[in-house]
Amino acid sequence: CFPIVGPGTVLPMPRVVLALLAFAAALERPLGVDGVVPARGYVARRPALPAWQLQRRRGSSSPLLCAAGPAAQSKTSAARRPRLLLGALVLIYVSNQWCRALPASLVRFGSGGSAHEFMNVALELDEVQYGLLSSYAFTALYSVASLAAGAACDIFARAPVLVAASALWSGAAALQGCASSYPQLLASRAVLGVSQAFCSPAAYPLIGEAFSKDSRGRANAVYSSGLYIGYALASLSALANRRIGWRAMSLLTAAFSLLASATLAAVAAASASSLSGAFAVAGCAASARSAATASAVAAARRLPHRGMDGTPRRPQPLRPVARRASSPAIAAAGPA
Repeated sequence: CFPIVGPGTVLPMPRVVLALLAFAAALERPLGVDGVVPARGYVARRPALPAWQLQRRRGSSSPLLCAAGPAAQSKTSAARRPRLLLGALVLIYVSNQWCRALPASLVRFGSGGSAHEFMNVALELDEVQYGLLSSYAFTALYSVASLAAGAACDIFARAPVLVAASALWSGAAALQGCASSYPQLLASRAVLGVSQAFCSPAAYPLIGEAFSKDSRGRANAVYSSGLYIGYALASLSALANRRIGWRAMSLLTAAFSLLASATLAAVAAASASSLSGAFAVAGCAASARSAATASAVAAARRLPHRGMDGTPRRPQPLRPVARRASSPAIAAAGPA
């Protein structure tokens, strides 16, 4: 900042030069403590405080001071968001495969078995009905719904679509645990096939958006491990059937799927709020700089100017300079 203003006197400078210097100083940083040029005839010597410190000190809700503190710009939280998203997606994929492969652990054909432990004994299912239940009731609808799922994930936001789909297949797993007839069991598998078709078309693009090309392969490998974890849990469910029964086992998988859906919803909401907060900080910083620039120019115009004889005088408003017409025909035409 040029020493054009002293503690008690102001050097005789043209008002245009003074306004340009104040404009340049405002672009560099705020001249006053509050980001506004002082009304007095000298520049404040105290350094300008950041906007977030002013907001914290005053408790102000002004949009010019709405920039967040260093916590909002922390690189640690930004680096943790993709990992949290990947963890939530792994939970979603584990619940997906667990619910899909669970019926194989809930049946036993042949001698032995109780209605409390096995689904086919309780609902009197034969091998043909179980084959239809585990194949066409699920895979046929899954194949058809996958086409619509890919289009939906290209049109709508993928995280809400995946949250809704996982909540839907958790309801299908709960319906399986509460089924009292074969048609109800068939309907639960049909809903499961339609809802689980939305999992991969939404999850893989989310991973691609969250991770760079250098770490995307590892992220996809971690996500794919949910397939085997889910099948392992489905195999271990055969051991739990002896104690809690097939109905309670189905309700347990439904509760796990609902928990995974809630986790993904929370992570997606936190990521969206962080992103909007970053845009808000950038917008508020730009607004603060624009306001400081306008205040600097306005204050510079209010500063007392001194003429060649040393007497103070008020600056006059700028008047537009009339341009000389380049052609007599244009000058005769007038403003029209």
